[in-house]
Amino acid sequence: MNFYMQAAEILTKLATKEGSIKSLTLADNVKEKKKMYALICETLKYRDVINQIIENSQLLKVEKKLQKNITILLVHDLLFSSNGIKNLSDGPYKTAIMRNEIRLRAELVKLKIKLKVKNNEDLISPDYRNSVALPRYVRVNTLKTTVEEVIEHFQSEGYVLEEPIKILNNLSPKTIRKDFHLSDLLVLPPNTDLHNHILYLSGKIILQDKASCFPSYICSPSINSYVIDACAAPGNKTSHLSAVMKNTGKIWAFDLDKKRLRLLEKLTQKAGCKNIEAIHKSFLDVNPLDERYSKVEYILVDPSCSGSGIVNQLDGLVDSSETDQSDLSQKSQERLKNLSEFQIKIILHAFKFPSAKKVVYSTCSIHSQENEQVIKGVLQQNYNFILANRNDVIPTWDRRGISSEFVDDDESADKLIRTLPEDFTNGFFVACFIRKSSYMESAASTISTSNLDTNVNNSKKRKRKRKRKSAKKIKDDESDDLTLTNI
Repeated sequence: MNFYMQAAEILTKLATKEGSIKSLTLADNVKEKKKMYALICETLKYRDVINQIIENSQLLKVEKKLQKNITILLVHDLLFSSNGIKNLSDGPYKTAIMRNEIRLRAELVKLKIKLKVKNNEDLISPDYRNSVALPRYVRVNTLKTTVEEVIEHFQSEGYVLEEPIKILNNLSPKTIRKDFHLSDLLVLPPNTDLHNHILYLSGKIILQDKASCFPSYICSPSINSYVIDACAAPGNKTSHLSAVMKNTGKIWAFDLDKKRLRLLEKLTQKAGCKNIEAIHKSFLDVNPLDERYSKVEYILVDPSCSGSGIVNQLDGLVDSSETDQSDLSQKSQERLKNLSEFQIKIILHAFKFPSAKKVVYSTCSIHSQENEQVIKGVLQQNYNFILANRNDVIPTWDRRGISSEFVDDDESADKLIRTLPEDFTNGFFVACFIRKSSYMESAASTISTSNLDTNVNNSKKRKRKRKRKSAKKIKDDESDDLTLTNI
């Protein structure tokens, strides 16, 4: 019954917006993750119907010791699960449900007659049936293959190559296209299952949401550079960094979760990465002055967050109303406050590495407390780093930061990236910090080049002027000679 108690707690957290279905069911404290995910998803599909059955049967009035969410879960398994609850160990909750089995089944039959449906599947919430699933994004692992080779492989399987487009709704079955923004990303129709595909099993393609590819793309470490992935597990961004660097240089991948770090090692090995050192350690405990990291120029910070941006086709069933700050419970607000304080702390720690010139921060959150407000907090507490210009942060991406979070400073918001489900990707946030000295050096280099061009041009002008004077003198001398000859 402990399993159902934990499932009931997850339903409560979903109702108070303390996480997404995936983040809560796949959390570290959940032992049977697949089973938990399946139970929550299936229960939510039928939640409206289950609530009607519970109400019509007056179950909670008859069995006053039953808790609402436990009841919803057990009624689901009784009426809509093939295994039912007979195999569940006996206890007061199961006993209470089984005492009312006949009444509950009768109410289900009545409801199906009323709605004129024959199958249980026809009772699934229309919110779920009508929801839009995200496209299947495929990142080509350029350490093992090329975009062209992957496209050719899919074409050999009957897929049709179509032109890149921004609006990705109504994608036709068996089609493939290059992504509009990212050169190593391909787009396939929603629900395309590639988990048993030869390209995935061989590590030539990586199933990664588009927004999740933004941080490594923006970080864009140069060949033979030294990089830190501060909160690296499970490793998709780490392997992306490795691909961008063409397996050169060195990436230190830190994570405090030992199991997730083992998964990172497994996935990066599968991807053919040879420049990654996985370290079981909190990034906050890493000494920025350690000689090993003296040449680190790029740091990717993707810390723990609320996960509120992670899209699941069932998330719309949790609450159909729009998520905004007023909806958040006091407990959720407190959690966001703790998360944002940690996020600011870890970014400021990254700034302490003496050679760091670019720090990219990202979250899979839609809350401004973890995004724009974190950026403001960081900028107020440091004077060495500034936000990179929009031109260096995927300028073709339209959705930027929330300008209202920056009073009298629209430019800062424009330098940030936000994504939402209506952009056909998960909710995400990315900011890119650059060290002022690097910025000044770049600006100085530009000015120096400009001055050099000016000096060269001025020098050329002076030479042309001297030549004209010299030519005039020669011409005058020749004229004098001609005059003397005529005399």
